[in-house]
Amino acid sequence: MIIQAKGDIIKLKGALTENQWPAIRSAVSLLLDEHPRGVVIDASGLTEVSEAGAYTFLDASHFIQAHNARVVVSGLSEDILTAIRKIPGVRSQLVIASTLEEAQASLETGSVGIAKEKHIGPTVLVPLVGAWKSAMPLAVSEALKRHAMIHLLYVLQIPRNLALGVPVPEMEKVAQEVLSEAEQMLKKSGVKLRKLSIRARDVVEGAAKYAIETNPDLVVVGYFKEDLARGGNSCGVVSSFCQDISGDVVFYCAKA
Repeated sequence: MIIQAKGDIIKLKGALTENQWPAIRSAVSLLLDEHPRGVVIDASGLTEVSEAGAYTFLDASHFIQAHNARVVVSGLSEDILTAIRKIPGVRSQLVIASTLEEAQASLETGSVGIAKEKHIGPTVLVPLVGAWKSAMPLAVSEALKRHAMIHLLYVLQIPRNLALGVPVPEMEKVAQEVLSEAEQMLKKSGVKLRKLSIRARDVVEGAAKYAIETNPDLVVVGYFKEDLARGGNSCGVVSSFCQDISGDVVFYCAKA
């Protein structure tokens, strides 16, 4: 079997008749250092996969789980998928895309965990949840006052029955549209911005965790008064964002 690495893609060619994960892992680890958003394993060049070779993907799934790595496998034929699925445990963590294009689009939209790009300088984080549109003028005002960059954060909510990194084209399309809409709202403000997306099981918890781990100077959360007034899970947004965040947190309550 031939293993080729180019850019953020590892291409496999030929017959996979034994566990090749040790060789592939070295390439994956190297490429993840260079491409922190993730790596695609293009398996469209595989001609066959034996039972022993199928364990390559079991070890790959263990690596993904242990390292919280963003690795997507694309181009597996139905015959090869059938062989792989006979190995217990493969389906739980292995992220599979139908095509190379779908895999790359998935990497472009969001990462499994916290975005690895770092920004030096003051930041104002705006999670695109609830009444974020109403809260945007406040975020802009504070960013200008603090000479800060605005980070627009979209959280893709992935169902618990799916691997966190699984390609979700429809969700990814919505994420891009919402981020673009938010970007257009800031176009004339003069504020620098960065568009970010992450994946989580719960939108509010995911955004709060991101804020805790990236520690922005200010978090501006837009929420509808009616939602907060209902109580229950909605009120959990306050404690979720205030817990363990050292910077300022502002809640902008708007009418629905």
